Amino acid sequence: MGVQRTGRTVKPDQTVRFAVQSVGRTVSDNSQMEFEAKSARDGAWYDVALFLSHRSLDTGDPEALVRFTGFGSEEDEWVNIRKHVRQRSLPCESSECVAVLPRDLVLCFQEVKEQALYFDAHVLDAQRRRHDVRGCRCRFLVRYDHDQSEEIVPLRKVCRRPETDYRLQQLHTVNESGFVNLQKTGAEPQKKQHIESVSSNQNNTKAAKGRRTE
Repeated sequence: MGVQRTGRTVKPDQTVRFAVQSVGRTVSDNSQMEFEAKSARDGAWYDVALFLSHRSLDTGDPEALVRFTGFGSEEDEWVNIRKHVRQRSLPCESSECVAVLPRDLVLCFQEVKEQALYFDAHVLDAQRRRHDVRGCRCRFLVRYDHDQSEEIVPLRKVCRRPETDYRLQQLHTVNESGFVNLQKTGAEPQKKQHIESVSSNQNNTKAAKGRRTE
């Protein structure tokens, strides 16, 4: 499933409205938004393929019956839309490490003996390193929300939240302004070393998102 880079974020009430309107249709049919949901079985996040139904509890909380991408009907779950459904996290490309900052909420791939799943985590520190032909070599110290464990991870294990898109847009604007100024002054822009994107960076990160242990 491709990553939709729409430059817009979705508020909780909009998520509820979208889930209700999308019952019976695959999420990928909507070209604007894709979603992920948190499973009550293992506390991990999975891409949503389909909103099957919806209901309201006595507490007034709306719930949706979701089908996770890559799973059958036996894995369908009722989830709280406001708390456990959100816009899909974005795999980071090599050039996007600048958008991952300390204190950020990220979706991080945790590998342990029994399972390899995506969990919420917060970035504690970012170790910036020079990129090479392999792509980004930066490292990030994260603390997982569910068990408070800490780990140093590469960028390929990190998915950033759509709310950070504005940082990349600001960086793009600054770079564009700098290039225009160079053109006006007639100065030669400095040659930058070409950094090859690691094509497996995005594929490996999201492909494992469908793994669930019994």
